[in-house]
Amino acid sequence: MSSKDLINAYREALNEMLKRYKDVLAEWRSEFDKWKNRAKEEIRRGSIPPLPPIPKVPPISQLSGVRSNVVASRIRDEDLKVIDMLVEAGVFKTRSEAIAYLVSEGIKACRDIIDEVSSTLEEIRRIRRQAEEQIERLREKIRLPEVKAEAGGRICPSCNRDLSNLPEDIRVCPYCGARLSVD
Repeated sequence: MSSKDLINAYREALNEMLKRYKDVLAEWRSEFDKWKNRAKEEIRRGSIPPLPPIPKVPPISQLSGVRSNVVASRIRDEDLKVIDMLVEAGVFKTRSEAIAYLVSEGIKACRDIIDEVSSTLEEIRRIRRQAEEQIERLREKIRLPEVKAEAGGRICPSCNRDLSNLPEDIRVCPYCGARLSVD
């Protein structure tokens, strides 16, 4: 998350929190005004009604857990029933919150497998880079021209592979794993 994104996320969280506090205070003021009207009449009769309850303070947004990515996925009916049960029971406020938590916990539970896949992928990238370097040396040796992308095409800045046949919104080179800028 970039610093601008973080600042915007903080700003949104603060604005949301401020709005919730204002809403709670407005509701309490309304209840207090109703109480004042009742109190005037009851005081004339010789009694005082109890004050309206003080509102619960809304929870503070947890910015550290800001989720900024949206993923659409198909899940089994049985899994959706479990998620809906957790929401209905009040464990989570939304399906999105429940799914985000379960995904996070699933990743934590499979950390050893994920670490193994990550190291294997790094090895694949290293071997791919070595092979590409070897091919480039061979191309230079036999004096073949460097492969360039067509006009309007894209080339990976890291591995110099032609990416013009791939979707324009990709952000990671499928050949070397380098991050790509989206123009």
